[in-house]
Amino acid sequence: MAAAVAHRPAQQLVWMSAYLVLIVGVAQIVFGAGQAWLSEPAPSSGWVASEWMVFNLANAGVIGGTLAGSFGLVMAATALFAVGIALFLLGTHGAARSWWLLGYRILLGLIFLSSLTGLALSLRAR
Repeated sequence: MAAAVAHRPAQQLVWMSAYLVLIVGVAQIVFGAGQAWLSEPAPSSGWVASEWMVFNLANAGVIGGTLAGSFGLVMAATALFAVGIALFLLGTHGAARSWWLLGYRILLGLIFLSSLTGLALSLRAR
């Protein structure tokens, strides 16, 4: 039992590293670049700053809540994450209909669904 507990911090650090790279890093870059490329005109700097703030605050909450074992914080941060995804979605409002736009929106949806999966896993770990 003690050996299993000793490995738990390492598992959390591995999860956190992957989350930082894939969601906070890669996904955010793809969301921002896709929005800038697809939107005509490009969103205002205030809109982009709001997206950045909401998305990163949500991710900090997910990481902090997970590491602290606080399901309530993870749940609140996941709700804020959904707002961040919605901001990226709304940032492409008015973009020309294309397969690229459809792919972008599907990607946003898949990342949102993955956040719900993470929330369910967090609940299960309680």
